[in-house]
Amino acid sequence: MALDLTNFGFTPTESLVYEVLLKHGPGTGYAIARAASLARANAYSALEGLVSKGAARVETGRPRRYRPEGPAGLIARISSNHGTALEQLTAELERLPAASGPTLVEIESGRGALQLLTQGVTRATRSVDLLAPPDAYPLLGPALRRPFAAAVALGLWSTSPVDLGFADVGVVPEQHNWPGMPVLAVFDNLTAVIASRRNDVVQGHWSTAPSFVAAARLSLERFTEPA
Repeated sequence: MALDLTNFGFTPTESLVYEVLLKHGPGTGYAIARAASLARANAYSALEGLVSKGAARVETGRPRRYRPEGPAGLIARISSNHGTALEQLTAELERLPAASGPTLVEIESGRGALQLLTQGVTRATRSVDLLAPPDAYPLLGPALRRPFAAAVALGLWSTSPVDLGFADVGVVPEQHNWPGMPVLAVFDNLTAVIASRRNDVVQGHWSTAPSFVAAARLSLERFTEPA
């Protein structure tokens, strides 16, 4: 399956060239164009696009050689950029008048869950309580640094050990009565996520309804209570 970065602001050609860079390593524009079966002009345009978006960099020397940003670095950059964009959109929307009331949003993908969790983390001003799969923490790490630096109360847990580097992540005991790997979060006791992951499929809901937030809080307490 071809790598697809188009959901994160990259063009199809940039996605292709980034994948070629990862597979073949650093190279000149000419070599990358050949490996990607692209016209040289298209390859150079995609390379410059990747450089401008932080997904590649140009090495010194002649001829110019391009080196890819590592996958972990790219994911962190995308997560940070999307978090900033969501913050800007949230601030703009909050300035507009709107009818208020409880909201329920269905979560149908891992990407959707990650975006909602990132938004909750970056907007929290009092508390973040989160139980997430261990492989979600490297993606959420850049967003979690913000509330950590602001002394927001953090309660972080996972189903296996996680070395976040700046905050402790507790390990919850295995639970057989949850439909898959749990994804639970409560932000400022105002919004919450209740979801589960089976293999690569994430399903659940995000809501501002007080009863939903209370249910998420009770679920977290059940998971994290001492054995």
